[in-house]
Amino acid sequence: MKRTVEIALSVLGIITSFVMVATGVVFLYLTKSDKFMQYLEEGWSESENAYTLEQLGQAGTMFIIPGLIGIALGVWAAWLLRGNRNSFIAGWGLIIVSVVTCFLSLFAGIPGLFYIAAGIIALVRKPQHKTLR
Repeated sequence: MKRTVEIALSVLGIITSFVMVATGVVFLYLTKSDKFMQYLEEGWSESENAYTLEQLGQAGTMFIIPGLIGIALGVWAAWLLRGNRNSFIAGWGLIIVSVVTCFLSLFAGIPGLFYIAAGIIALVRKPQHKTLR
């Protein structure tokens, strides 16, 4: 049985997880950028600058960790589904890990939607048995 829909949803989850990681890297880069620091110092107070840098650092971390987990999960699930190796484990793995990453970061809900949909479809679809006539 072809698992094209599940694999496509897993790939969309991988892409959105990659976007999360890239966004987190940009946030962490901004905390160390001299040009961004000049921008902050021009119009904001020192306490506002410190708060902004702290929030960017935390947001960067909370984007990168679930994003990396999502990428690894998506690749693993697509590999399991590609050869129709074990759709039951891939389906439950997609559902469980997407829920866990959503608890780590609310923004992981975007790739989590793709992973949950792929997991449910992987669990619901039964392999077609060909009969010999």
